[in-house]
Parts: sequence; C-alpha cells; structure tokens
Amino acid sequence: MLMGTIVETSYFGNLTQVDEPKVLIIPTPYEYTTSHIKGTRNGPQAILNASKHLEFFDDELWTDISRLGINTTNFLNCEFVNNTSTQPFSEVEEEVRKTVIKGSLPIVIGGEHSITFGSIKAIYDLYPDLSILHLGASPNLKSSFQNNRFNHSCIFRQTCELMPDLKIIHLGTRVISKEEKEWLETNNTNTEIFWGRDKNTWNIADILSSLTKNVFLSVDFNVFDTSVLPTISRPDPGGLSWEEITNILKNVCTFKDIVGMDFVEYAPLQGLQATDFLAAKLIYKLIGYAFARALGVFEEEKSVLVTSELESD
Repeated sequence: MLMGTIVETSYFGNLTQVDEPKVLIIPTPYEYTTSHIKGTRNGPQAILNASKHLEFFDDELWTDISRLGINTTNFLNCEFVNNTSTQPFSEVEEEVRKTVIKGSLPIVIGGEHSITFGSIKAIYDLYPDLSILHLGASPNLKSSFQNNRFNHSCIFRQTCELMPDLKIIHLGTRVISKEEKEWLETNNTNTEIFWGRDKNTWNIADILSSLTKNVFLSVDFNVFDTSVLPTISRPDPGGLSWEEITNILKNVCTFKDIVGMDFVEYAPLQGLQATDFLAAKLIYKLIGYAFARALGVFEEEKSVLVTSELESD
C-alpha cells in the first residue's frame, strides 16, 4: 500500500494507546489527483515514522503534550472520488464524526487535499457556526480539473457550493488561476484571502476577527516556503517560515476553539528525513497549542500572545 515507505511505527509518537484520548490521529493516504509532484500517499507513514523521534516535553509550552492521550487509528482507505460519487469521502466523514462525538479532537493526515471535504462535512454537521482556516499556496477553487470536480484543486470550490454559508479564510495564498479569480469576483462568497505577498503587513487581530468561535484548521504543507519545506506537492516560492506559521496558529488556537485539523499534501523524499520531522513536529506543536488551557499553560492574560504584525525573519 505504501510503496517505498518502511513502517517503523503505526502510532503517532509511538505512544501507548489510551482508553480516552484527547486526540485521535487518522492517517489517510488518499492520492489520485495530484498533478505536479506525486507521493502524498507516502506522507502519513513518513510523518508517523518521524514522530517517534519527537521530544515529548515542549520547551515553549513547558509541559509534556503527550500526557493528553494521543491515539492513532489504522490507515483509512478511501474509494476514488469523482463526478459520479454520491457520497464523496464518506470514509473520512464517518471517522471524523465518530471521533468528535466520542470527545476526541480529530487530526487527519493525508494524502492529497481532496480528503478535507470529508472532514469539513462531518464537523459542519456538528458545528453549524464553523469556519475554516486554510493555510496553503493555492485556494483550490477550480470548478473542475482533469474532469473531476473533486480534484484536489477544486475542493474548496465544492465546499463553497455545497455549504455556502460556511466562512473560509485562506492564508498564505500565492498562486491563483484566472478561473478562480473570475469566480471570486462574480460570486458573493464567504471567502477571504490573506495573500502571501502581503505577509509582512498581516494583522493577527484581523485574521482572528475573520473566524468564528469554532475553527477547522486545514494545513497544506505547501504553505511553507520551499527553502524550509521542499517536499511538497506544489513547490511555489514565497511561502511562510516556521516562526510565521507557528505564531499565527498559536494565536488562533488560543482565542478560538479548534474542533478539527488536517495536514495534507506532504510528499516525502528519501534522504530528506529532516522535513518528515518538521511535519511531525508541527502537528505535535499544534496539539499543544489547541490544548494549552487543558495543559495549564497560557494562564496569563491572553492579550500578551497577540502581536499586531508578523515579524519578518
């Protein structure tokens, strides 16, 4: 199933599985529509392998994040989704819904970005006031690509059309097609874009005010600059640094309720294990941010965490 990827661990962090986890990792190696750099099907296993080398005590939060209880499901296999599919990504939708109902935070690790649709559908049914914060190079708003409206390049267009009152914030966008540009100009959507070219003037308070209380966080690893993370399915230059991304997400997790996450479009390459580790650490770091209050950190006034502008590197 995972060609060229050795299974070193089946559990995130190689952690002991607990009866009542706060977090459930859902590896989903779905890859059918990537059109540039392929290999995202190997992303979940590479991230799991790297995660066993994490130091569980976090130097910033000054606590052991793993004590929350972080479990990992078996790999989730999804049927190929295309224009004839009547229940697209129902496997993801069912697993995410079940996870939320049982009281755990679902974190889906892809695989390509198409799978996000299943997670959003499940959580939107449970949290009608949901908003989406998508970090990535492209807004994925094409109507169809390669004759498939559920292509990874179309997934947020489908989300907008099937859930039109859902607010979607795109952060770090730095590539857009003419079709997507024209659709944004002619449709009164709940879509807002924070362009990557303007990152030095972003105001975190503006990002926070654009989101509702309950937020689903979708991280396409191509939000990173390629000098930081080259192992991605679409390596567009001009992305964000580790510090810029974690600063934004720390604030989002502090002021909003994170009700689900996914991490997609990671395409590992043999010999670049450092990027596998970066991907695993980002997931672990965001678990800590999302549960900071439960872990007893950030007891001071929340306002000290907010910076009005992102600092440039």
